[in-house]
This record gives sequence, structure tokens and C-alpha cells, in this order.
Amino acid sequence: MKISRLGSNVLIASAICASFSTTAIAQDKRSIEEVIITAERKEASIQDTSISITAFTGDFMDDFGIRNQEDLQNFVPAMTIQPYDATVRGVGRNFRALGGDPGVATYQNGVYSEDLLTATAGTFWDVERVEVLRGPQGTLYGRNAVGGAINILYKQPTYESEWAFKSVLGNFNTEEYYGMASGALIEDVLAARVNFSMRDRDGVIEEIGNGDDLDGLGTRNIALSLKWDVADNISIDFRHNDMEIDRSFGGANGAGLVVTNEQGLGQRDTFSLVPGFRAIDQSDPNRPISEGLSRDYWVQSAPVYNFTDPATGELVVAQNSRAGVDFGDFNGTQNAAASLDGFNYTSPESAARYNECVFPGDIKGDDVCAATNGLNQEIFDQRATQMTLNWDVSEDLQLKYIYGYNQLSYQRTTDDDNTASEFHDRQFYVNHEADYTSHEFQAFYNFSDTLSVTSGIFFYDATIDQRGDFYSSVDEARLLNAYVDNTALSAGAAAFIGAPSLEGISASNLAFQGREMATLYSAKNSCNVADPAPSCAVNYAVDNPNASLLPASRNDNLYTSAWYGDNGTNADLDVKHGPNTRATDLLYATQTEREAFAAYTQGVWDINESFTLTAGIRYAKDEVTAEENLFRYSETGGDPGDPNNSFLALYGGNVGINAVNGGLVTDATGAVVLDAEGQPTPTPLATNGGIPFALSVYRPYNRVDEKFTGRINLDWNVDDNTLMYFSATSGYRSGGYNLVFFSETAAYDPEELLAWEIGYKSQFMDDTVQLNASAYFYDYETIHTVVTEVSGIGGQTNSVQEAPGAEIMGIEAELLWLATDQLTLGGNFSYTPSEYTEDLFAKDTAGFDSPDSLFGGLTNEGNQEQNIKGNQILQVPEGKFTGWASYNFPLEGGSNLEVFGVYTWIDEVYYSAFESKTEVAEAYSRVDFRATWTSKEGNMSIGAFVNNITDDVGILQVLRNSEEENFRNGAGTTLPRMFGVEFSYSMGM
Repeated sequence: MKISRLGSNVLIASAICASFSTTAIAQDKRSIEEVIITAERKEASIQDTSISITAFTGDFMDDFGIRNQEDLQNFVPAMTIQPYDATVRGVGRNFRALGGDPGVATYQNGVYSEDLLTATAGTFWDVERVEVLRGPQGTLYGRNAVGGAINILYKQPTYESEWAFKSVLGNFNTEEYYGMASGALIEDVLAARVNFSMRDRDGVIEEIGNGDDLDGLGTRNIALSLKWDVADNISIDFRHNDMEIDRSFGGANGAGLVVTNEQGLGQRDTFSLVPGFRAIDQSDPNRPISEGLSRDYWVQSAPVYNFTDPATGELVVAQNSRAGVDFGDFNGTQNAAASLDGFNYTSPESAARYNECVFPGDIKGDDVCAATNGLNQEIFDQRATQMTLNWDVSEDLQLKYIYGYNQLSYQRTTDDDNTASEFHDRQFYVNHEADYTSHEFQAFYNFSDTLSVTSGIFFYDATIDQRGDFYSSVDEARLLNAYVDNTALSAGAAAFIGAPSLEGISASNLAFQGREMATLYSAKNSCNVADPAPSCAVNYAVDNPNASLLPASRNDNLYTSAWYGDNGTNADLDVKHGPNTRATDLLYATQTEREAFAAYTQGVWDINESFTLTAGIRYAKDEVTAEENLFRYSETGGDPGDPNNSFLALYGGNVGINAVNGGLVTDATGAVVLDAEGQPTPTPLATNGGIPFALSVYRPYNRVDEKFTGRINLDWNVDDNTLMYFSATSGYRSGGYNLVFFSETAAYDPEELLAWEIGYKSQFMDDTVQLNASAYFYDYETIHTVVTEVSGIGGQTNSVQEAPGAEIMGIEAELLWLATDQLTLGGNFSYTPSEYTEDLFAKDTAGFDSPDSLFGGLTNEGNQEQNIKGNQILQVPEGKFTGWASYNFPLEGGSNLEVFGVYTWIDEVYYSAFESKTEVAEAYSRVDFRATWTSKEGNMSIGAFVNNITDDVGILQVLRNSEEENFRNGAGTTLPRMFGVEFSYSMGM
């Protein structure tokens, strides 16, 4: 009989799941074969490796159509993958900041990479194997592998000539083309392999504004591999790839383009021009309009909200703040959704259309949509080199040197307000440049038949520069132009009112005359002049965590000035490459350099035929040097609650006309007009801001972290087909900095984890069934967790803090069963309960229940801070299940038809430590079906597929926004229903 391709190749492997291949034995009965992996940096059978590991061969990924991260995560227990990062058993990176490291390490041909995206964006074409190691890899894969490691191994060149071609055509104008050729350049000495992939697809998220649909594909990748057998015992393996991505962006860290809710509701706020709330008095419905400027005035035609005071428990009745009437501390932020069809006007038709693109519950692929100004784009240029030198010195000693270099340039433009408004707009542009270099030396020595040792040293250097710009693409006047009333503001005027200070900004520092406007590097330049000023010293922000950047006495690392506007002529406010970013309100530049060193050794002692002891230790040292520079537009003063309007006295005649708010832009004489109900008719000259000013901040850092981690494991070979293991492993992730956030907590310490695990691996029923399972317990400390706190430049910010402790426990099981000669069944299951076990109090400023405009800021006053103790850890589904089946139909003439079906269910996932239902990713399922015809010779196949048959769309990531953004939550989403056909042809394989 003919054995199917699925039945004759390795499919899926793990210490919890099953990697397998099958053979036809004497009675034509299939059996599971041994699979060789490199999970412990040298070749070993997966069933003899005491690690929870899932491994996929290239053939398996072809058979099941695994071409992206989303496909991959379905086959790995307790794993979720975001666009840039992975989380395994609840351990990963729940933030995306330059000052920190990933929690799951990625390796390409054994070379460490900080970026999962660079390793997977080129798809899994021409891949030999992908190995996913679960749990801390405290010895051999130690760098930031506190959660686990992903190792991608590419196919090697062959001396025999072979080539392959594959194409995929599908809905959304999907076009994918892949090719490979391999062969000898010098017989038995030098071989080469080249492959390419080209992937294009229209966006899968409907754009209701301008521009292309979102979340498309546009990827080009080419790779060259060389294999040089220098001598019988020396070989060199080399690989270099060059990848380009240019696509319509669909959402990722810091960019949730699909709106899930706003102000806790399944609809957009198209009514309120400015953010914030005000408590109202409903006791007198006949209150005269002459009192309409009072903050507690009830506008009877406007929505009313009921809140509970977190301090007293009393009911607070509130309405939205009124533009130009009610003062707010939001730096002039305006709600673009309230100006879709004109300034401060959104038609009922536009409101209804936008509300159709809010998804508070289940999402169907045919419905998913978003609104932007049509500028969303992601551009990625990446090139990487991996080189390995192998030297078999003797039968007992092997040496290896691994070199890696990765260079990438990343650009992204993302709509930040989730609208296509031409009257208010906020875009985000980022440029990211990175260079990574690593060197690793390994030695493998067999002291005897029962004792072997693996040792190594590791050197790593990473340099990352990132520049980001928040700007208005519609040239909003308040950002583009100078504030005309600055002409009345001078150093002499400060003396006139006794040089007042508000928010720590001295009036003399806002003087229009004689002081240049702040730019991105003004504060750094000021520090260079003032050196060695204390506030400019390295780690000043770390050593003085409670020192605000805006104290009454000016720091040299803070530069403030009047606002002159950003009209695009100031080179220090423009990005060097990319779009025109005039009308900037926030610009930052960060630089980091990481230097890492590690030394490790691990020994394996075969005590007897039944027991094997493994013990290893790793020393790691990480040094991070960093700096952050920031420029921003801000507003201060203009508070009508100040009876003397002391700061506004600097503005001469306008104080009587525009005393309500201080004005924003040129000719700031826009009077506030109230209608019969007390609702204002604002103009661009009268909103709820204050006196514009510009500021620049500079903060330098340096830290060194050192840590010993290790592993001890006992294997018990119960019989020839059964292994049990008992292990204790420690993991470590280096500390970091809250770059860009400018929070008062500038740094966070290393993360540590101790894992206890019991594992079971077995094959039985004549090697037709493979069952692998494990149970584990994690003691997790100093967890890098995103919370909200006071920003050093005023307002609020998200930043990484240290959750003191957490516990994670879990069980995992994976099954493979060759049920009949034609039917194969498989599946995996994981249950991962987790909770924070120690106190961490934090204010949830993205929580709609207690807005700061009503109940105060981020202090513990009013009991606004919440304790996350007892809550579930971020980004870990408590339950996860995948089941799959394949059936082979032999056809006349020797060809065959195989059908594949996969069902996956992923439990709900929280994206904040507060367990709020407004930012939870609901549980979702996915059903895939494939059918593939393979020729008699096995070198040609034609297939058809439908992925996500039910068209259910899940959430990969949630972006939470605070009151300044109307408590709007956005999300990155999974793919809708995808269907198409595939064709592949090969020779010599």
C-alpha cells in the first residue's frame, strides 16, 4: 500500500505533544518513528528529552497550511502570539517598550533574536523544523528565555540537485509564490540553497474612511544558504536573508484600529468635542441660562451618566464637559468623532456608520471594519546572517561557534484617533533602527559512556534607535500656528504679577521674547551646557523616583518655552525620513545599547539504565545604556476656577474676552455662546485648554544586572517506551527602563521565576499511540506588569511596574493516535490557572467607572487605586484546546487524496491586570478544513483550503485608552474566513 505524505513524514512533536513519522512495517501497519531535535543544543530524540517541547517539521506545516503566527499558536498548548511577541504559560512580554526585553526568546538556526516578527514574517517556507520550548530555559537557552524559547531551523543545502515551487491563490486577492533550488557548487565540498517567497493580499478589515482596507500583506524574502565541508571533521553552515514588507497596517502593540468599546459602551461618542466629565445639579430643571457657565449646570438635551464615588459610595450624576466652558486638563485634546462632518458636527448618518464599526462582543469577519485617514502603512527592511562552524575534534569532543547578525529598519504610520475626520486628526509615525550581533562558543564533551557535558559562552550587543511622532495630518491650527497672545508675554510681564508658577512652570520660562521654542533635543543641549547639573546625571530619574520633572525650581533636564507652532520648517521637529509630520504635539527619540555576556555548563549523568541526572548552571550579565528625549505641546493656566486669573493677567486685553479658558490659537477672541439649554457653540478659538507652551525633557540611564540561573532534572526510564522526568528550573529576565513613558517610576528590576515540573512521555499500542503530559508550578517574582501612574511631564501614562509575586500552575497533554492505516487523530489541551499573589496598588485610568475629571488623579485619595492581588495574569488563556484529524484516500493509479480538519478553542484573555471586561479578549474558536491531492510520484500536489470556516474573529491584543481618549479601547484581530487553492511541484526531493 502507499503511505501518505502525512503518514511518512514527521508531523508534530513535543514532550507534551507528539512529533512523529510513520513507517510501513512487515504487516503494512504504521508506527510512530523516533524524531531527532536540537532542544538542548545538540541532537537527541524528542521522546528522550526531558523538556516540554513542541516541534513542527516543514512537511507538517505544509500539510496543515501553517503560514503565520496565528496558525502556529493553535498547535502549541498554553501559548498565545501577538504580532511582535509570544507568551507561554502566562510568561512573556505584556508591554512593548524599548527599555525592556522579551520573555520568550526567538532563535534562527541557533542565533538569538529579540524580534519574533522578523523570524516569522517571511513565513515558514523551506523550514526544516520549528521547536517551541515551554518553561524557563535557565541554562542552554538562557537569554531572556524566562517563559520559553522558539527555535527556527532552516533546511540545509544538499549535494543532490533539487528544486521546488509552490503557489497559493485565495480570497482578498491573495497571491503567494514560493521557490527553492539546491545543489552542489563543488562536489562533496560546497553546496548552496536559495529560496524566495512573495506574499500579497488585500486588507481584511474594511476601511470606512479613506484609503485601502487594513491588515494586508506585502512581503518579499530571499535567502541564500551555503554548506562548506572544509574537511571530514570541519564544516561551516551559512545563511543570509533579505526581507522587505510594505503593507496596509492592521493593528499591533500601541495600535488598536478595530474599536471594541468607548466609555464602556458599544458605540462612539460623537457628541462631546472635548474629553472629561463634570458633576451636575439636577435639583432645579428651570435654572436660568444666565447661570449656564456654572460647571454644575444641567444641559437637559445632553446625555447623563451615573457614577459611584469610590471614596464615599455616593451617586454622582454627571455630563460630558462642554468645550469652551468647562476647564479640563487634557492639553487641548479634541474628540475627532464629534467632528466627522464639520467642526463640532457629526451627522446622524455618520454616527450610525461609525457605531457599526464598534464590536463589544462577538465579531464576524464579514462585519469587521475600522475608520482612519488612510495613512496606515507598515514598512520593514530586514537582513540577517547566521553562520555556524562545527569541528569534531575527536569522538568525544565537538566544538561549535555560532555567529549572528541582524539588521532591521521599521517604519509605521497609524491612525491614533480611530476616525477619518478632516477637522481633528492624530497620526502616529515611528522609525525604528536596530542592529544585533552575537557570538557563541560551545563545547560538547563525553567524559565517559555515562557522563557528558555541554558548555558555552555567549556575547551579545544590540543597538536600537527609535523616533516617534504624534502629529495632525489635517494641519490643525492650534498645533501648526504660534499662539498670537504670546506677543504680550515677556520676561518683564512676569515681574508684573510676581512671577507666578503653575505646575512648576515659571512665567519667565514661558516668555515669548528672548527664548527659543523647545525642540526635541533642547533639554539635552541644556544639560550639555549645565553639566554636571544633578538633574542631568545618569540615573537621576531612577535615584529620585518621586522627583517630578516639573518642580517649582527648574531642572536642567527640562526646557520650557512659549508655543510658536510647528509649521514644518523646523528641522529639529521633523523626522528625517518618512511622511511630513508638521503639526506635531509629541515627538520622542530613544536610544538603547545592550551588552550581554553569559557562561553556562550542563552535565548529564546516566546513573544506571533507569535513571539519568541532569544539572546545569548559567551566569548572565546584562548592561543597558539608554537615553530618552521628548518634545511635546502642552497647555497650562486658563482655569476659570482661579478667581484672580493670575496667570492670564500676562495676556492683557484678552483676559476679559476669553477668561474662560485662555484661548488656543491665533486671534484668540472666540467668545463662548450658549444656546437656550446651556450648550455651547464652540469655535476653534474657544475650547477647554489653556495657555500653550512647549517642553523638552532629557533622561539618561545605565544599569547592570547579574544573575545565576540553573536546572536540575531527574529522568526515570520506566521502560523502553516510557519516560518520566522531575525538574526544577530557574529563569531570569533583565531589568529595564520605561522609555518614552516618562513615568515617575523610571526603571524596573529583573524578573525571576522558579519552575517545578513533572513530565510523562510514552508510546504504546505497538507504537501507534503517543501520549505526552506534564504538570508544573511557577513561583514568579518581580513580574514586569503594565499599570498606570503619574507622568513626570504631567497627566497620566502607562508604564511597567514590578508586581511583587504571582503563581502559575498548569497541566498539559497532547495525544497522537494512528487509528487506522488511513486515519490519524491528534490534539492538545492546556489548563493554566494563574493569579497575582502579592499586593500591587495601581490606578486604572483606562477604567470608565471612576474618571479622573470627577474623582481626582492618581493618588490613593478617594480609594481610586486598585489592588491587583488575586487577579489573573495578563495574556494567558486559562483553557486551550486543539483537535485535528487527517484521512488518506488511496486512488487508482497510485495517487492519493488526504483531507485534514482542525478545531481550536482559546479561552478568554485579559490585557490589563485589573480584569476589566472592557479589555478582555473573549473566548473564540476556529475550524479549518483542507483537501490535498498528491501524484503517484509524490512530487506534485493540488490542494484547497478553508480556514476559519465559521468566520469568527478573535482578538489578539487590546489597546486601552484613558479619559483623554474617551476611554476608547481598540484591538488587533485574527483573520476572517480565508479560502483558496494551492499548487506545488518539486524535483529531486
